[in-house]
Formats: sequence, C-alpha cells, structure tokens
Amino acid sequence: MEDLARRRLQKTIAASLTIPFYKKSFGGAHPGDNLRDFPTLKRSDIPLLNQSVREVHRGQAEFFSDNSSGSTGMPVEFLFDAGHQSGRYAARIRYLRANGWNPARRNVWLVAQTSDDDASIDSRLQRSTLRLRSRFLPVFAPFEHQANLLMEARPEFLYTMPSNLDGLLRVFEERQTRLAGLKRIFTGAEVVEDSMRERVTKVLGVPISDNYGSTEGFISWQCPKETYHVNAEHMMVEIVDEQGQPAAPGQMGNVLITTLENRLMPLIRYEIGDYAIASNQVCGCGRTLPVIGKVIGRGINLFRLPGNQLVSPWPLVGPLKDRPQFRQFQIVQETVDRYLVRFVADEEPGRDTREEIRSKFSAILGHEVSLAFERMASIPRTAGGKFMTALSMLAAK
Repeated sequence: MEDLARRRLQKTIAASLTIPFYKKSFGGAHPGDNLRDFPTLKRSDIPLLNQSVREVHRGQAEFFSDNSSGSTGMPVEFLFDAGHQSGRYAARIRYLRANGWNPARRNVWLVAQTSDDDASIDSRLQRSTLRLRSRFLPVFAPFEHQANLLMEARPEFLYTMPSNLDGLLRVFEERQTRLAGLKRIFTGAEVVEDSMRERVTKVLGVPISDNYGSTEGFISWQCPKETYHVNAEHMMVEIVDEQGQPAAPGQMGNVLITTLENRLMPLIRYEIGDYAIASNQVCGCGRTLPVIGKVIGRGINLFRLPGNQLVSPWPLVGPLKDRPQFRQFQIVQETVDRYLVRFVADEEPGRDTREEIRSKFSAILGHEVSLAFERMASIPRTAGGKFMTALSMLAAK
C-alpha cells in the first residue's frame, strides 16, 4: 500500500506541474518528492485552481464537478476525473461491506435527493446497480414522517447524518418503539459524539459505523472496532499543529489532504478546514491502513477560549440534551464570552433553567460567559441537509 501510494503521489505531482496555478505556486521549480516540502493549499486558492484547470482543458472532454456545501462560509467547486470518482466509490463500498452491509438486504438511505445529472457520490449510489433493495428517502422530511417511512420499510441497514439521527431518536424515544430487524446504522457528514452512540444502542439496540468524507474525497471510515482507517490508496492525510508540524499522537491538529487519484484537479496538502486527533494506533481489526483519532469537526464548529485556544463545542451539548423540552437546538459562539442558543420548543425556558444552563456552560468552558436564548419555529439546514449544532462566528477571525 505504501508503494502504491508513493507511485500515485508521484503521478499526482507530475499532473500538478501541467497546471499553471501549481507552476506559479511552486515558484517554477519541482518541489521534489517530500510532501512536507510543498506549500499548503488554502480554500481561498480553490477558485483560482479551478479556473486554471478549466483553461488547460478548455474544449476537451467533460469531467465531473461538485460544489461544497459552503458550511465554512465559502462554497467552492471541485473538479474530478473518472479515476477519482471510481476510487472514492470503491472506498465507500469497502467501508460498507467491512461493516456487514449487504446490497441484497433492506437498506434505507436518508439523503438529500439528487438530480439525474448530479455527479456526487450519493447520486451515483442512488443510480447504481448495487442499490438492489435500497430505498432513498428525503432527509428534509419532518422527523415523524421519516420515522413512519422507516417503520414501513423495516431496514436492516440505515444511513443518515448524526443530526438527523438525533431527531429520529427523539421520535422513537417518545413512541417507545424500535425498528425491528435493524442491524447497523451508518453515519457521515457530521461529527458523531459518544453520547449519540450510547443513545442509539439504548433506543435502537444497534451500533454506529461512521465515515469521514467530504466533497473533495472519501477520507476515512470506521471498522467494526470503531477505528477510523484512512483510504490510503485514495488520498494521503496529514494532521499538523499550528506551526505546520506533524501533530503528536493524541494531539488535535489541522487536517491536510492530498488526493492520489485525481489527475484532473489534484489537491496537494489541501487545508480542508477540519480538525482531528492524530494517532499511531494499531487497530485490533487487523487492517494495516493508516488511522486517525477522533474527528473533531470543522473550524467553523470549534469554539475559542480566551488566549485563542480552540476547543470542541460538544461538551456544551450535554446541558441542552438533558432538557427534553428542547426538540432541536443550535449553539452559536458570538464572542469569546458571549453565546446564543437557538432552540425549538413549545414554550420559553424559565429564568432558573436559563441560568442553570449558563452556569454549566461557564463551568465547562472554564470562564464566565453570558448566554442568550432565541426560540425559533425551526432551525434551517444547510443546502446539503445538515443541521449545524455548533457554529462559531469567530472562525474566520
């Protein structure tokens, strides 16, 4: 695998040197074969790279394109060749099959519905011959309606986003019922917290197998041992600290990816905007693919403490999940010491409840914060169907 990845990296570098954007970025010289000698690619660079690729291939054969959801506040378009799309698709099937998925069994995918000309991985799966007995249901439907459809479909395998799963769990908790025959839940697109895994086991009696993917490629996936394995033939992954040095095992760092199968628009040391924990773990499942630790989330989802320290927002979810009257909520960091909770509920929380939640927030964060509440009829999803449980207004500062 290492030899294969090395050969693919060399081809990726050779392909990049045919693109004017990269020639300029490299200063007109070949940076060599050591990946760490290459400059990092920023999200703000992608429109220029896209334009450069289109100029090189003007009038030539068509290629695949897909837009990011824009959850970072800067939606951009990525271009792919058939090799990259096939490699990503194959890696997705490996993830599913390794966790017991069978296309001949009853499968339900709760996804954003796609058009016939959509080249995204979800769209390809919907049109694939591998779908067999799969059903694709709209993730934008109300949770009660989704639950009714699931009871009717009786899936053995279910795929959805964690925030959507959270809404479904609330319905099944209220009904005190389960999905008979369900064997496993697959999740992606958002961070899965340990508390979510515990609730799924308690309410539905099955495990979660998560994957870490993006518009840019399929990065890693969980095996039955819950270890995140990198798709090393598809891309290289680096986790680096604030100085750009490799993060030590157990340390949170910035995720850089290098695509290995996209000769059309290669991404070299691309700063995807996510944070994860570095790991040198050897997985008990026996696979020797590289591993990463817990995926923390996007920079826009991380909160900042005094002194500019980044922290995961997920511990703040607990005090709100303990309140069943909040059917849905979103935590927004407006400043270092000022937060807003948007929520959906039948009535406003009392003064004592608001103060208790604020006090817990302060204790968790380690400094006093102010906390405002905003009641809403619904919290809108992103274009990709995601709920943003945590949102930092300081991410771009």
